[in-house]
Amino acid sequence: MTTPDEPAPASRPEHDDPARYIELAGFEGEWRELWWDQDFLRLMARRLGLGEVRRALDVGCGAGHWGRTLLPHLPGDAELVGVDRVEAFLELAAREAVARELDGRCRYQLAAAESLPFPDASFDLVTCQTVLIHVADPARALAEMRRVTRPGGLILAAEPDNLANTLAWLNCSVETSPADVRALLELQQLCEAGKRALGEGDSSIGGRLPGLFMAAGLRDISVHNTDKCARLVPPYATHPERVDLSVFVGWCREHAWFTGGREDSRRLYLAGGGAAEDFPARWRLVQAWCDAFVRDVEAGRFYGARGMLHYLIAGRRAPE
Repeated sequence: MTTPDEPAPASRPEHDDPARYIELAGFEGEWRELWWDQDFLRLMARRLGLGEVRRALDVGCGAGHWGRTLLPHLPGDAELVGVDRVEAFLELAAREAVARELDGRCRYQLAAAESLPFPDASFDLVTCQTVLIHVADPARALAEMRRVTRPGGLILAAEPDNLANTLAWLNCSVETSPADVRALLELQQLCEAGKRALGEGDSSIGGRLPGLFMAAGLRDISVHNTDKCARLVPPYATHPERVDLSVFVGWCREHAWFTGGREDSRRLYLAGGGAAEDFPARWRLVQAWCDAFVRDVEAGRFYGARGMLHYLIAGRRAPE
């Protein structure tokens, strides 16, 4: 589980097993559509001037959730282009657009964030969600995003701080000793360090993005955090609670942690400098926490707020 709660790709499964990644990342179903409150996005749209956008680019669009989430806040004649490096994701995005009768406004094509196949100054808005956490060179990706943004246009990134999000989860009703919390957080820190060392991204990049935006030459940089906080209170009577818990129970039944599954977590842990002999004990803590979570949900005694640190960071390309 990384993003505001999205599992880390195990050995780049978007390339190795796209169908499996679609399942793990929650690309199908409603879960990702619950990440943002529409009234918050209406406020952000007013502040950021999204009503002036006529052409938008969703970089690393996956199944198209973020672009479709923003589309109601753009003018009715605005066009949305989504790009991703994985064809299976684009096929899913295109099917969803047709199903929602948005195919006249949305189109999708194969491309990588680091090499966008568009002329300079092609878009009024260039945006991404939970993409820069998986990019080896976010500065290069931002440079490309800036290149294809028109002068005065907007770059908007929605990216999390997943170390903080893990701590929020560990502060819910599952009883966890202080020593175990420290061990689980250190496991994640080492896995995140390994992910960076292997050139697979930075799972907690959100808090560092203002500096990267500044280094990319962007102006008028603003930083906000989603106001979304999932209420998880027995008997879990609301639809968002049921959707949220179905995703997390599914992951925990497989003992998938915020760093991915066991083998991928071990790979990242070792790459981050973790001691091989310590990993089995740390992973037993993961298994115990996951099992306790599932038992508590099934018994109707789990509760939590599931607050998440998911930044919305904006900057403009300087007028020329």
